[in-house]
Amino acid sequence: SNCATEPAPAAKTFQAAPNALVDETVMLQFDARIGDTLRIGEQEFTIAGKLRKIPGETLAFSLISPRVYIPLAYLDRTGLIQKGSLVRHRVYFKLDPKTDADELVRRLSPRLAQLRLEADTVSRRTASISRSLENLSRYLHLAVFIAVLLAGVGVASGIHVYTKEKTASVAVLRCLGARPRDTLYVYLIEALIIAAGGTLLGALLGSATQALIPLALKDFLPLGFVISWAPKGILAGMGVGIGMTILFALIPIVSLRRVSPLLALRSSYEAARRFKDPALWIIFSLIALTVLAFALANTEHWHHGLIFTGAVLGAFAFLTWFAAGVSKLLRKLIPGYLPFPWRQGLANLHRPNNQTTVVMLAIGLGTFLIVTLSSVRSMLLNQVTERSVKDEPNLVLFDVQKDQRQGIASLLQSLNLRQYGEVPIVTMRLAAVKDKRVEELGADRNGAIPRWALRREYRSTYRSALSDTEQILEGTWHGKVAPDTDPIPISVEKGIAKTLQVTLGDGLQFEVQGVPLRTRVANIREVDWQRVQPNFFVVFPAGVLESAPQFYAVVARAESSQSSARLQRAVVERFPNVSVIDLTLVLNTLHSILGRISTAIRFIALFTLLTGLAVLVSAVLSSRAQRVGESILLKTLGAPRAQIITTIVAEYLFLGIISCVTGGLLAVLASWGLSFYFLGTASTISWLPVLLIVVIISGATVVTGIAGCWGIFRRSALEALRVES
Repeated sequence: SNCATEPAPAAKTFQAAPNALVDETVMLQFDARIGDTLRIGEQEFTIAGKLRKIPGETLAFSLISPRVYIPLAYLDRTGLIQKGSLVRHRVYFKLDPKTDADELVRRLSPRLAQLRLEADTVSRRTASISRSLENLSRYLHLAVFIAVLLAGVGVASGIHVYTKEKTASVAVLRCLGARPRDTLYVYLIEALIIAAGGTLLGALLGSATQALIPLALKDFLPLGFVISWAPKGILAGMGVGIGMTILFALIPIVSLRRVSPLLALRSSYEAARRFKDPALWIIFSLIALTVLAFALANTEHWHHGLIFTGAVLGAFAFLTWFAAGVSKLLRKLIPGYLPFPWRQGLANLHRPNNQTTVVMLAIGLGTFLIVTLSSVRSMLLNQVTERSVKDEPNLVLFDVQKDQRQGIASLLQSLNLRQYGEVPIVTMRLAAVKDKRVEELGADRNGAIPRWALRREYRSTYRSALSDTEQILEGTWHGKVAPDTDPIPISVEKGIAKTLQVTLGDGLQFEVQGVPLRTRVANIREVDWQRVQPNFFVVFPAGVLESAPQFYAVVARAESSQSSARLQRAVVERFPNVSVIDLTLVLNTLHSILGRISTAIRFIALFTLLTGLAVLVSAVLSSRAQRVGESILLKTLGAPRAQIITTIVAEYLFLGIISCVTGGLLAVLASWGLSFYFLGTASTISWLPVLLIVVIISGATVVTGIAGCWGIFRRSALEALRVES
């Protein structure tokens, strides 16, 4: 009654007669319409409506496993339930509101485990849905937090130049009797007001655009969504923004404590070196602790948080060290054969009070993040697209019985479809692990083996050779054994071996319709699950399961959707028990899901790029007064406009290229680490997008630098000198 159907009343009225509600994708696939007749087993049903939405299921899931609903009263007439049928029963209970459903399930767990039953509750389903969105949430958190750090660098840059301009004013205040902390408080309050205004504006914009995310993911959410405001989340975001702004602003502001009153009388007076200030290192430590706290709050394991913190701080440290090193190196190694504008532009990178280190840090970090996100996206997409190569099988026919094998083969041949092979499948249950019954293991609340691994139905196969999706990690492969072999040497997939906590030589006991099978783990096998074809947790050798109750999965290939549709219609007519799965549909669904993720990645990358651009603009405009004096002096000495522009271009071109190349190389290294340790796929770095990103950001750096200094050509030398004096 909670299903969304077309027409809407069909959800309630279809049970009054032999009617059916059919998933919309099935109706499109078979060109069926409301009122048409379909046959399920021995019974015919009239299509009473389309299923558009099923509570608890997503549109993406319905594409892979579409549903057909029929009235329960007509189930026996279909003849589907008989010996050998696979049937899952679900019973729904409505408990008293005061009943703790989770506690009830916990108390019944031992008995449910003995009966091999599973129980679910609303709170568990809610937690499951939350876990399914947790990775996306973490990704957004991490990307935005990096953007916040990048913005913090921009804040430090702007405040640094601002405090340099106000140093003389601070010296005068000191002469008038102001205490060091009073001068610090003045500019700290200014930074706090700016931070509060910026975070308030950001909170308003974020709240206004939050509706876009659920709209983008609506097809993959298994429930409807209601947009609501979360005051705690908004306040937390504003707190992070204000806190990070103040932390980064304190880096230049804290140096104002050491401004001497002598500076008001002697402009050549130099204060102590700032990096020897203990307060500065306290601020750096607070920033590091903030990063660590965020990492620990958004990762499952503490060591992952430490790795993330180390990577972020390492990127900051390396880029800072590299920028400072480049600035010092240029002081000695500017080529003398370069034209004057280029030598002057490179010399500007190590001028007093320059912003080389800060701007290179901002550009490098922005490039690092964008290239990393782009590379990860490319690897994820390649991981899917490479599976749909030419001549790969894309059709699987399940539940083919022994007496249907020849008929299926003839049908495929008549439709000019290539058959790749038949895979026998034997359904079995796990009875014991290392001589311990699964009932005993499942009743142990402190047991390390999850209950799903003990209670699940294992669909295993037997064969004499490995498939092209498998490789042996350890142990020996046994292709064929005698029928009376005891225990039977089996091959176990590495993931389920780890879950069941078994290694080479350990014993497992299975039951095939009550008949026990004693086995031992002869080898551990790795399976490429990304290959969309029949793969198995457990593989038996040939020679022992041939006489067991079994069905077959036939693997074939259709060159077009029309060929696939013709096959499915013919299978429904001649072999109604056989299920046909078009893996092309699965691949298209994966492409659709990754497309949504790709859109989110592009959005975050664009957001980060705009943040980096804002930092660059801030750095350029904050040092504008310094450039006005230099450019006016060059103009007064007779330098033409083209020469001044060339000087600016040379400075920002070198600044952008060095920063982007360094950030890009760090990103390539990070992408390799992600692919090797987290994605479990081969690292396939596409260098063309990396090069394009480097060129685009370098070009944006030059354009922003020129735009920020363009107004200097409208100012006269006398006006500039009056301002500077």
